[in-house]
Amino acid sequence: MSHAKPLGLILAVQPTSRGFGWALFEGALVPVDWGIATPKGNRSEQCLLRFKKLLDQYQPTALVLEKFEKGDSRRGERIRELAQTMRGFANSRDMDTPIYGRAQVNTVLVGTAKVSRHAAAQAVAERLPILRERLPKARMLWQPEDGRQCLFDAAALGITHYALTHSRS
Repeated sequence: MSHAKPLGLILAVQPTSRGFGWALFEGALVPVDWGIATPKGNRSEQCLLRFKKLLDQYQPTALVLEKFEKGDSRRGERIRELAQTMRGFANSRDMDTPIYGRAQVNTVLVGTAKVSRHAAAQAVAERLPILRERLPKARMLWQPEDGRQCLFDAAALGITHYALTHSRS
């Protein structure tokens, strides 16, 4: 029997125009803590301060992000720069920084690459019942996105990371 070496804590982060959602895992389906940072004022600067506090507080061994490079994502320039800076902070602390595309995440969660973010969030809520009460309702095209969606996107990244890196352990 093969045993995987413990990885420590994994921090999954999903930057948005409002701030960022995050989920901290110590195992595939073992979230330790989670939250949504919605700073006021200079959002990028305040997000980075909050992010640094999370790194200092929990000292994770890896930071998991969704693809954010131009061409891989439809994110705005500020969000791409924020994600790149977060990755830089993690790299400066010798943390692993795996990055997964939305199609990879959806395939792990639902079994197909093309699903709505709400369907992926529902799959997260099924795997992590502790988050179920925070699940946002499905939105209509004309409605703004629920601020809680980023929490489920971050949790989905954490679940994906464990599924893809520990599936043979």
